[in-house]
Amino acid sequence: MFSNPKRETPVVSDVSRKRRYKGALNAALVALALSAVPSPAHAQVADSVATMSVEQYPGASSDGLPGETELRVLRTSVGVPLPLSEATTLVLGAAYERLDIGLGTGQELELHAPKLMFGTLHDFSERWGMMAFAEVGLAGNFEGGVGSDDLLLSFTGIATYAVSDEFDVGAGVLYDRRSGELAPMPALLVQLRLSERLRVRGFAPVWLRAEYRATPWLDVGLRSTFENNRFHVIDEASAVQDTELAYTNLTVGPQVTFNITDWVHLDLYAAGAVYRRYELFERDQSIARQGLDPVMGYGARLWIAPSDW
Repeated sequence: MFSNPKRETPVVSDVSRKRRYKGALNAALVALALSAVPSPAHAQVADSVATMSVEQYPGASSDGLPGETELRVLRTSVGVPLPLSEATTLVLGAAYERLDIGLGTGQELELHAPKLMFGTLHDFSERWGMMAFAEVGLAGNFEGGVGSDDLLLSFTGIATYAVSDEFDVGAGVLYDRRSGELAPMPALLVQLRLSERLRVRGFAPVWLRAEYRATPWLDVGLRSTFENNRFHVIDEASAVQDTELAYTNLTVGPQVTFNITDWVHLDLYAAGAVYRRYELFERDQSIARQGLDPVMGYGARLWIAPSDW
């Protein structure tokens, strides 16, 4: 399903294109549930059926916050594609995100976001298809127990088109409130193979990568991510007892991927956080908003899936 046979006859070429197309979209649909980030999609699309990542962002200052604010992130996810027919695949997934925010006051804020995803991929023809999924999850510090304020729901719908053997695109909409507001957001899925060694792939605005295969065991490239989520926070020690914290993190940086086997890969990367924002909400109304200075973070991600080169 994920193979990439060389052209020998027009029939083999059609089969190759269709297999690559379905394989790439199956992986993308699984990743829609798994990318941690939770972002409007994390509606993290990633590229794997199982993944675990850790990230560290050093202290950054802000005019409106005392001291420096640090951030550590743990994300893990797993998904299973279940073929229902030759044209339709069901995908079930689960993911978890944890944020540890170190405030300049010495306080530590620990936030959690588990979620489940249900999705489907359907081919209308060899070129046209669609993917749709819904996510149900919780996001908060859970200090006061779990309630309806911790609930997060989202929906993503994408129409896909295979332009050629080397170029697949998709366009649609994300709909949730993780960025702070309940609103739709345009989304673009792209997989472009420029040569046997160079490709561009991603699910904008969530993630985008340009990758070069230096050797069978090493890929190098550039990556960008747009991560956000919204957490219900109860702080019994503060005057504000019941609020929601939304965070946004835009990163750009280099990446190297070690292909341990055909199915097991390790990413090491730098994440230049060029834009970071924290915003507080009370009854869905913004009451405070603060940005942080850019910093250079770093991370590692272990993922399991065919690399689809």
